[in-house]
Amino acid sequence: MTEVPDYLFERSRQRRIALGLLEDDGSGGAAASEAGDSGSQASSGPSSADVIAAAKADAKLEQVADIDIEPVWVSAANARTKIPMWALPVMFFLPLWAFVYVKMTEPPPEPVTAMTEGAATYAAQCASCHGGDGAGNEGGGVGRPLYNGEVLLTFPKLDADMIHWLNVGSEGIGLGNPYGATDRPGGTHISGETGANMPGFGGTLSEYKIYSVARYIREVLSGELLSEEEIVVRDAEWEELGGGKDLGGGGGHGGH
Repeated sequence: MTEVPDYLFERSRQRRIALGLLEDDGSGGAAASEAGDSGSQASSGPSSADVIAAAKADAKLEQVADIDIEPVWVSAANARTKIPMWALPVMFFLPLWAFVYVKMTEPPPEPVTAMTEGAATYAAQCASCHGGDGAGNEGGGVGRPLYNGEVLLTFPKLDADMIHWLNVGSEGIGLGNPYGATDRPGGTHISGETGANMPGFGGTLSEYKIYSVARYIREVLSGELLSEEEIVVRDAEWEELGGGKDLGGGGGHGGH
């Protein structure tokens, strides 16, 4: 049998001590010398089991030395707190919640009134000819002036000639025919005499919109003065015609 040198036994012992497989009793050198003496005196060398054990110890030590050290950033990434699964649906619905929150905090829309409705109708249908302030041909427009009481001189009452005029226009009255008050200061107005014919809105606007725009022209542009009782009566008539039901207005009661 082949004799194993003593220094190999000592190296194997030191490696097993390093691996925690054997306790160090401080007898490293002595053990080596004793092993040398006993080896020279013994008639036979160490057994094959001791050689195998030493080889296994060397292999384990080499395996431990070959283990890669994990980089710091990898360890930090593994140790970082992960986003919990329950947070995903919360993050998904967060924009929807923000939209609903903004809508809930917005002030409610202004209620539709006869005056707001009349102003919107006037801007869409009348301002191009009569001007935004009702100056008409005195302010660069083509229609008659509607401000400074002019309308009140032509149509002293709302529910008679003025509503009819807005419904049928110049052609409905007939070109060359008078309309409104015949005793009007400054002379009676004649249909078509300005060269800018008034269109009739009876086929394009609802009754309550014609009523509201007539009120806007009289009460805002021409400065008609009314009592509270008269305003209440006009508001009731506007609502009875269907006013205040557009855009969720629900009846705005005048707007004075």
